Amino acid sequence: MKPTLKQIAEMAGVSVPTVSMAIHGKGRLTPETRQKILDCAIEIGYPIHLRRKQVERTAQAATVAILQNIDPEWAFIWVFIRPIVQEIELAMRNAGYTVVIIPITNYMSDDVILQKINESGAVGVFAIHLGDAPLFTIIEKGNTPVVLVMNNDLQDRFHSICSDDFQGAYEGTRHLIELGHKRFAYLDTERPNLPRLLHDRHFGFRKALAEYDISFSRQLNVRYHSHDEERLLHDLKEILSSDDPPTALFCLDDELAAHAIVQLGKLGKKIPQDISVMAPGDVLDYEVPYNPQITTMRINTTQMGRAAASMMLGRLTDTDSEVMVVKVRQQMVDRGSCIPFPGSLEVL
Repeated sequence: MKPTLKQIAEMAGVSVPTVSMAIHGKGRLTPETRQKILDCAIEIGYPIHLRRKQVERTAQAATVAILQNIDPEWAFIWVFIRPIVQEIELAMRNAGYTVVIIPITNYMSDDVILQKINESGAVGVFAIHLGDAPLFTIIEKGNTPVVLVMNNDLQDRFHSICSDDFQGAYEGTRHLIELGHKRFAYLDTERPNLPRLLHDRHFGFRKALAEYDISFSRQLNVRYHSHDEERLLHDLKEILSSDDPPTALFCLDDELAAHAIVQLGKLGKKIPQDISVMAPGDVLDYEVPYNPQITTMRINTTQMGRAAASMMLGRLTDTDSEVMVVKVRQQMVDRGSCIPFPGSLEVL
């Protein structure tokens, strides 16, 4: 009599659907469970229809993939996300998984990305900063869990590890206000796939101003366009030459703040003597001497990596888990780019 899936299930102590997923190389199974099922199938002579490479890969360790954007505009971010990747790799490896990084670009079609994921044999996918809802939906419909990292835009639909951008901007702005600043400029830029980051940080900034009844002029909201340094220089010069110039500049992130500091230097402005600068993120490598020392609201990427790995391990064993979101609080790191407003006698 031909061996059946039911017999394998009874031998392995699992359900028949679990057996089916294991022998076809699908599903969210731990390497140990998958290997146990395959061993039982081989023992009773069940014909395994996996390709040879799939069988070899399954016998060694299941793979999880990290989707990472390699477009030039995202080159600066590697120092920032390195701890995320490091912690994911460490935790997943300790659990018996192999971690691979799949390079992608903004111009790559979903079909190409899906092909890369399928070729990797990944049983789970991490996406850092990426906000491609149709792609994630297709992946999850294929019974492969997705965990988003550093993207708040899809937290209502997919498991996500986020930074609390509203809180970071709010507390950073309050710090400046408590130093006596009342005249602010705000500098932002385009961040593809991350519209909520722009909104949350701006709203956090405005919330702090509103609590202290500090007005904000739209003319002091500057946007940095497509690495146009000349335009940034022009816009900063314009706001600083007004009758009532800002004494503090709040930037979307510290990578953007570094650009602003270069242009402010061309205008003869010193940081923080002439203008204080604050930014969330902590994305720069402050160990190197050529980066300006900027007071930031740090995002703990080590903690985010650990949380992402824990969430993925939970999803690989619990296929029916509801959407879960973890938000990591930002903490201020004072590097001296913010000082009390000249003439302020006391903290508000």
